[in-house]
Amino acid sequence: MVNRRRAPRVDTSPPFRADDGRWQELLDIAAVIFARKGYKSTTLQDIADEFGVLKGSLYHYIRSKDDLLFEVIRSVYSEGLENVRSHAEAESDPVERLRSVVRGHIRYLIDNLVQTTVLLHEFDQLSDERRAEMPIRDYQTIVADLISAAKDDARLKPDLDPQLAALAVLGAANWIYRWYRPGARSPEEIADQYADLLVDGMLICEGRPG
Repeated sequence: MVNRRRAPRVDTSPPFRADDGRWQELLDIAAVIFARKGYKSTTLQDIADEFGVLKGSLYHYIRSKDDLLFEVIRSVYSEGLENVRSHAEAESDPVERLRSVVRGHIRYLIDNLVQTTVLLHEFDQLSDERRAEMPIRDYQTIVADLISAAKDDARLKPDLDPQLAALAVLGAANWIYRWYRPGARSPEEIADQYADLLVDGMLICEGRPG
């Protein structure tokens, strides 16, 4: 069975006093700088300069640089998880849902490359308490449950370990943030080739049925 527990809907409003309509702009700017310079090398002054305000004005929105990192990661984590879950729960057989999950996850990573770079590269910079609010293992659980369902459908190799296979799928997909740049290969082509490569390798008979 696919895990049906849903991530809470992301509240995109600023957590503190500011309500001037610039909150998303601030998150986007912070994400770009975190992705470019790294969290540790980024200062609030860097963000304030790009945002066009005095450093002290940032405290109308957040209490610390950690707050900004958390808000950037929280949003992309929850939306990405909901994206994976929606593909996993589609009305099709488990193998095709697995292909859909891989394609959908790849497209989400590419379409949100800056934010997913921050998530995947800077997640460990958050406090233990804040990391606990976003259990990354939820992604693995959804994919592993889907692989188990496909095994039950006698389409996948019987000795396949769903947890290990899920880690392999997500590890290969997530690494895209380290190398992808717009170029000769379209996001659709990359998503399709990853889906074929990662899913066909699990099938008892390689390739699509029939």
